[in-house]
Amino acid sequence: MTPRARFHVGEILAAHGLRGELKVRGLSSDRQRLKSLRDCYLTQPDEKSSQPVRITAAREVKGFWLISLLGVDDREQAEKMRGCLLSVDRDQAIKPKEDEWFVADLLGCEVYDSQYGHLGHLADILHHPAQDIYIVAMAGCKDILFPARKTIIIEVDLAGRRIDVDLPTGLYEVYRETEKL
Repeated sequence: MTPRARFHVGEILAAHGLRGELKVRGLSSDRQRLKSLRDCYLTQPDEKSSQPVRITAAREVKGFWLISLLGVDDREQAEKMRGCLLSVDRDQAIKPKEDEWFVADLLGCEVYDSQYGHLGHLADILHHPAQDIYIVAMAGCKDILFPARKTIIIEVDLAGRRIDVDLPTGLYEVYRETEKL
């Protein structure tokens, strides 16, 4: 699997006002990322096409961002962008810290437990205030959910598309052994 070339840092929710401003939900782990961003890409929701854009102004209001793009001067133009994403090239993304990874790189990795072997693939990651929750899916089986803790995740091998874990006692049985009943 080829690593994702671009990462989404914002999702355009709606037009704001009459002068082409956009209401944007930030998607970066850095809450202030959109404030300093100037050049990025406007990516279609299906991710099949994108075009370079320049952010000329950005301000945070009630947990969202109001952003102006060069050349977008009225509400009609802004409305056409609803659902689009603001993206940056991988080399412009904020580098993850040690023992952190880009979600896009983790999704799809095969997950193996030290006792039970292959559990499935990492299908999704839920972001909660205390910690992320990994969701592992396997066809015909219940999904397994576990917290993304250093005590559980033994190793992440992105090149090999593999995550090794040591599930807490009883967790596997909660999701998979009950299927046999």
